[in-house]
Amino acid sequence: MGLTPAEAALTGTAFGALATFSSAWLIQRATTRREHENRVWDRRMAVYDEVMIAVRRMADLRETVRRTGAFPERPPGATVPAEDMSPLLARLEIYGSDALLTACKRAFAARRRWKLAWGTWHTQRDNNPRISDNDPYWVDFKKTVKKSRKADHRLLELLRSEIHPERISMRRKWSARLKRWRFSGLRRARPVIPD
Repeated sequence: MGLTPAEAALTGTAFGALATFSSAWLIQRATTRREHENRVWDRRMAVYDEVMIAVRRMADLRETVRRTGAFPERPPGATVPAEDMSPLLARLEIYGSDALLTACKRAFAARRRWKLAWGTWHTQRDNNPRISDNDPYWVDFKKTVKKSRKADHRLLELLRSEIHPERISMRRKWSARLKRWRFSGLRRARPVIPD
């Protein structure tokens, strides 16, 4: 049973069309998936940018209040830096990891605590508020500021590790190699025995 030239041409054309259709379909699927991942990554980076900016603004405000003992004055109608974090937390819930969301909530809770500690110090009734290590309210305020700094540092470190995972893993890999190289020279050193 042999194929005629016409049947062979039709069979070849059918296989070629099937291969073309299959490859086009696979390429389209891969492209769509890649575009979706890129869109999600872009949105995630926008949220991470907002988180980074909010944390930096909170840190600047915190350091100003710690240094001067008062909140800086704002012109009427000016926006309050990083006041309502609910929309930011909602976007972070969509695009961020659970660890990042937890760290962000802890940083924002630490922010609320240092503001409350400042309010307690500022409105104390027993004596005038003063920036002094003898004032227990000021000492409490400084402790909450320190805890807030640590929470911010953990959040920013986690943000950087999610944004640049390969850079951090490469840094760890190179530091491990360097340690092995340094200490391997000590182990390999053998006394030279003269002949």
